Amino acid sequence: MLEAKSHIRFEGYVIDRLSWTLRWAEEPIALNRKSFDVLLYLVEHRNRVVSKDELLETVWAGQFVEESNLTQQVFLLRKALSRHQSGIKIIETVPGRGYRFAAPVEIEPLPVSHEQVQQQIVLSTSQSITRITLEEKLEEDETEVGRESARLPAAARKRNPVVVASAACALAVALAAGGWFGWQRWLDRTGGAPIDVVLTPMDGSTGDKILDRTLDDALRIDLSQSPFVSVVSPARVRLTLGAMMRKPDEAMTPAIWREICERTNSQAVLRGTVARVGQHFLVTEDATSCVNGAVLAEAKREAATPEELPQSIDKLAESLRQELGESRRSIARFDTPLFPENTPSLEALKDYSQANILGAQGKYTDAIALLKNAITIDPNFAGAYFSLAANQFSTNEFAEERKSISTAFRLRNTASEPVRLEITALYHSTATQNLYEAERNYRTWTELYPRSGPAWSGLSAVQRDLGRNADSLISEERALELRPDVQGMYTNLTFEQRMAGDPKAAIATLDRAIARGLDGDNVRGHYLESAYVLHDTALMQKQRDWAAAHPDAVYFRMVELQIATAEGRLGDAQRLLAQSVALLRTQGDDDRANGLIWNEGANLVEEGDVADGTRLIRSVPADPKDEDSIVGLARVGDFAAAEAAIHAMQAEFPEGTIWNDYRGPEVQALADMAAHKPADAVAALERTRPLDARDPLTTLLRADAYREAGENALAEKQYHVIVDYPLQNSDTEEQPLSWLGLGRTLAAEGNRAAAIDAYQHFLALWSHADPDALFLRQANRELAALKTPPSAK
Repeated sequence: MLEAKSHIRFEGYVIDRLSWTLRWAEEPIALNRKSFDVLLYLVEHRNRVVSKDELLETVWAGQFVEESNLTQQVFLLRKALSRHQSGIKIIETVPGRGYRFAAPVEIEPLPVSHEQVQQQIVLSTSQSITRITLEEKLEEDETEVGRESARLPAAARKRNPVVVASAACALAVALAAGGWFGWQRWLDRTGGAPIDVVLTPMDGSTGDKILDRTLDDALRIDLSQSPFVSVVSPARVRLTLGAMMRKPDEAMTPAIWREICERTNSQAVLRGTVARVGQHFLVTEDATSCVNGAVLAEAKREAATPEELPQSIDKLAESLRQELGESRRSIARFDTPLFPENTPSLEALKDYSQANILGAQGKYTDAIALLKNAITIDPNFAGAYFSLAANQFSTNEFAEERKSISTAFRLRNTASEPVRLEITALYHSTATQNLYEAERNYRTWTELYPRSGPAWSGLSAVQRDLGRNADSLISEERALELRPDVQGMYTNLTFEQRMAGDPKAAIATLDRAIARGLDGDNVRGHYLESAYVLHDTALMQKQRDWAAAHPDAVYFRMVELQIATAEGRLGDAQRLLAQSVALLRTQGDDDRANGLIWNEGANLVEEGDVADGTRLIRSVPADPKDEDSIVGLARVGDFAAAEAAIHAMQAEFPEGTIWNDYRGPEVQALADMAAHKPADAVAALERTRPLDARDPLTTLLRADAYREAGENALAEKQYHVIVDYPLQNSDTEEQPLSWLGLGRTLAAEGNRAAAIDAYQHFLALWSHADPDALFLRQANRELAALKTPPSAK
């Protein structure tokens, strides 16, 4: 057993057992109590493999929990311990056996201070007095039952009144402390592992169909506060019905709901009824196991009037959560009433509920009208403002969206905890565009609600935007684990796996999606990218055969466009661009079509086809708030317009991470390079370094600037970041261009053999390029000069 008063050090981490904290470089790392207990147990038994059963029996002593609970804690631990750079896997999984703590450990005993010695003396004295008191009580009991032989000698039986009084006080303190700790354990006691449930519409009726649906929504909102009970989302229910070859609007039987429960890996089905008895209402709800149909929980509440129904639903949800096993402390912390007492907001709730239904059907304008009415009735309805912002985003009302989410953010503390977290995440992603704040909020969300798929997915997206690809991969794996019926979870994870240099894992993920019936355009497009990275021509052709049978697969054709551009097949790229744009316009997505034109135009300019790239960029109107449009303006030399657009976005979003720390410096560097000021370009790009991994573009731009400034060693290092770094896709144009730049840099340094090798890498990547492509002609000419012996020149 490790000494309690010690520091445990490994791979830069420090466990302080005295304060029960984990730190990395003096930064505290948040861990829940169970994760900390698992970590300590593994460290204490690091000389062997610890079985899962041993961990469950020790860490969850006296509780019935499933293995998935342990798996979740190990997942959270690995995420918390992912900051070191040594490559050691700190917690290893030994298949079929358990887990092993694999990092070297240093134990550093803490020095004992004078104050600690005094505290130890006081503690020892207290323990001694307590022991004396208990011994005296035992002696008195023995006297009462006549056990004369157990009596102490007469001298020892003389009581010191001061000692007796002190002993009584110590016993009282000990009993009080024991009672307090027992109370705390009672508050934290759970009835098992967290549970996933499928919520069915209530049977019966209040006499108002909209109110009936509203009660279902009210119960869903109340239960969603719980980090213990997770409700399967309506969208996931619809997807599951599709996989079952059933229509969402068909009559649902208990057998169908039970199958949905099984297919979503849930544990229970919640069925409720609402009955009108005279002027009163009786609402009941029960949870039944989807394995054997056993009743797991039951609750019922009465309401005298329709206006009291929201409060009844609040109490009903609280009872269900307790019966399903959630601790009293958790319920007390995560239990914001749907509406305060005596509020006239039932009508607002009805409008809100109906708006959510319309929004899910794509009727955003109708949903917006209802939400505005809900807000008129209850101006402090934070959830309605949040939903309004989401619908305004869907109708491209971005300025109104920011106003709505800003109001929701101001009112966020009146909402339930998960809604507050969602509001905060959207506020920082949309209204301030401060991605660092958004990431912090998403992390908090995942810590409080570790089984929330949207929280993990949102965290992954922000981490990806910040260039934190390793973290994004971990978050996306968790998101897919929680939402295995959503196609986007598979394609998102595939992207991260490919960025991590593991295209084989990406293909395995896509195979899982297809096996679950989630095939489609996005899946096949990612399949093509992964097969391309592996240079598997047979697998690529298989995907192209699929695309030939699906002429409306626009994403697939956009991937083909990316590959053609990266290979220098600029004629093919323009043909594929025309096909993709036509498909997007046919589907009514003009904004996306214009953005694609701007992006491809900038790519062509970057690859030396300035004339065609400029023509493309000039062919569609610029969007002064779109990243691709602004970079396109800079690429074709319209720096005044590009810089004006950047300054406008920085003024609108003074905390905006991308505008201030990425796009702004990029546009400035392009202007400096055009003005033949490479040193100024290097200085401008210093601000992008924390975000360089999100895209190789700024790294290539910095390398080119170093080369033009004559800083060849620094240029070489930057080119190698792209050509050697595993967190890049091979279908980006920056990859071959970096080999070309590296060849030119090495040639300038006089490193002839290495320069020839770099040029050959470029030519291999551009082996299918258009013969008249500028960079291809330049590379062939420069390589030939390098291969010509000095004597022959």
